[in-house]
Amino acid sequence: MSLKHGLLGLLTIRKSSGYDLSKLFQESLSFFWVANQSQIYRELDKMEEIGWVVSSKVEQDARPNKRVYGITKEGNQELIRWLKEGNAEDLSVVRNPLLMKLFFSGKVEKDHAVALLKNYRAICVQARAEISEQVAGIGDVEETAAKPAYWLYATEYSIRQYDFQIKWIDETIARLESLK
Repeated sequence: MSLKHGLLGLLTIRKSSGYDLSKLFQESLSFFWVANQSQIYRELDKMEEIGWVVSSKVEQDARPNKRVYGITKEGNQELIRWLKEGNAEDLSVVRNPLLMKLFFSGKVEKDHAVALLKNYRAICVQARAEISEQVAGIGDVEETAAKPAYWLYATEYSIRQYDFQIKWIDETIARLESLK
């Protein structure tokens, strides 16, 4: 996946400013894709250059003016092309800094590895709670071509992934603590 495709998908729901897209991204996609607001603005600029989105300036009285982005026919075609793409190898790329650190943790005291795992566990618990809150709000999303049921499938995957990680961390900590 690329950030561009995530943004195109969000723009199929409604036209949005960069700020609103960033907020919507955090509320819907952040549990499996991380992007900050400056990245989102950079991608919007690139997508406008290649014709996948168009923007218009909206003047506001009480606030600064904003740019509102909408998906073009070409942008929608690109999103559909990407969704139909069958390259499963790209989907299985794994980069996990936690596992990289754990793999080499025999070079440091056991307490460092345990602390790393405990800190990551806290992050997992928090992220899982946030996803559960997001799931409760998915039903509030207007019915569009985005099909909220698919959002539920993606969030369910993420919840199960965090459940697995929490369980694995607990088991790994117990095994590490039992080592002499």
